Amino acid sequence: MEHIFIPAKNKELAPLLLLHGTGGDEKSLVEVAEFIAGDAAVLSLRGDIKEGGANRFFKRFHDGRLDLEDLESKTAELIATTRELAEKYQLDFERIVAVGYSNGANIAANALLQAEDSFHKAILFHAMPAGNKQPEFSISHRSVFLSAGLNDPLITAKASEELVEILEKRGAKVETVWTAAGHSLTMEELEEAKKWYHNNQK
Repeated sequence: MEHIFIPAKNKELAPLLLLHGTGGDEKSLVEVAEFIAGDAAVLSLRGDIKEGGANRFFKRFHDGRLDLEDLESKTAELIATTRELAEKYQLDFERIVAVGYSNGANIAANALLQAEDSFHKAILFHAMPAGNKQPEFSISHRSVFLSAGLNDPLITAKASEELVEILEKRGAKVETVWTAAGHSLTMEELEEAKKWYHNNQK
């Protein structure tokens, strides 16, 4: 998977894994990472699925439904790739904070919910549940920051609320921020994500 790696200026800070939205690439969220934790190590991936020329992390059908079979395989691939690159760049996988926006947030959320060997912390900007069956294992050791736009036409507030409900029901600690915005990221979301990140450095 195409990626960029930015070494840490402060190795005490948790590394950030960046997962872009549809049509983005490995550079899309670098400024977001710099804002959240400018001295942390950054590993940013490019989704290798093409949809009309746009990069994505997993397939969806023409009617907008998510391809759950592809999502399952791509989620496993994402975790395996991140573990390989973490070893290559001497990052502690257990401390990595996944930072996803839209499509990237959706696969990160799926990884938290579906894989026991997944990330422990995540910042999810505008995410929704995939609609797949939930496993039995607890995710009480996982912490999530989730932000959403009340007027988001692509990932509705209701969909984000459903994801929060699923995460909490499974035991995750979830902090939410709701803005009046649409699908774009706002400074309010970024500032709250930054606070959450620095409050969760244990």
